[in-house]
Amino acid sequence: MLAALAEVIPAQAVVLRLSRDLQRQPVWLHGLADGMTLAGDLPDAAVRFRENGLCFEADVLRGQKTGFFFDQRENRARVATLAADRRTLNVFAYTGGFSLYAASGGAPEVLSLDLSAPALAAAVRNFELNRHLPAVAAATHTVLAADAFDALAALRERGQRFDLVIVDPPALAKQESEVNGALRAYRRLTHLALGVLEPAGTLVIASCSSRVSGADFYATVEQAAVEAGRPLQPFAHSGHAVDHPIGFAEGAYLKCLFATVR
Repeated sequence: MLAALAEVIPAQAVVLRLSRDLQRQPVWLHGLADGMTLAGDLPDAAVRFRENGLCFEADVLRGQKTGFFFDQRENRARVATLAADRRTLNVFAYTGGFSLYAASGGAPEVLSLDLSAPALAAAVRNFELNRHLPAVAAATHTVLAADAFDALAALRERGQRFDLVIVDPPALAKQESEVNGALRAYRRLTHLALGVLEPAGTLVIASCSSRVSGADFYATVEQAAVEAGRPLQPFAHSGHAVDHPIGFAEGAYLKCLFATVR
């Protein structure tokens, strides 16, 4: 495998990342481990790269999945076109991908909310990597390490409001038995997000749960908005980037809704 990879995609290093299910089955691994460098040299776990002109770092040894979620690339780029002069909240921010794009698009203030303090520290570093860009330098970026559900409720209680709210949770249904619970969570997240969204604001909400269909996800979010008395006016439905080809129905796992809200 390594020799074949080297012929097709020459790389400085090849790193093995394993799913949690595999990590729980050491008898299947024959001495291999998650984050192991199989070939080449990787002196620093944080690998820097560019996406649409922005510089990021990804912890390819310990970060979630590969350390960065490339499937949201085109949705992040769309957010940049919507962010000018809009105070922005990025929920489940991870390392700040959507946050940095919002800042580059002219958002004056960006709040990155995530449960993981190390991920938010990486988000801060990603902003520093791009401070040479005038729009990023002008933006005030703050981070909040907290549970998303609790923090959204607390922000509402404090009267904090945003013009652009992005909600990009991790997979909430990893098996069929979890689908109904995931839909309830998307409903609750929609209510909470609308609670901190200004009138005429923009909501961006995504699902990466392959077992939740696009139809069910969009219907749940739109019905939740009606229940909250703030019906949505969707202007875009999108999925993952074109370099994630779909060969089967469940492959269309990523759903993203862009909507204005009264």
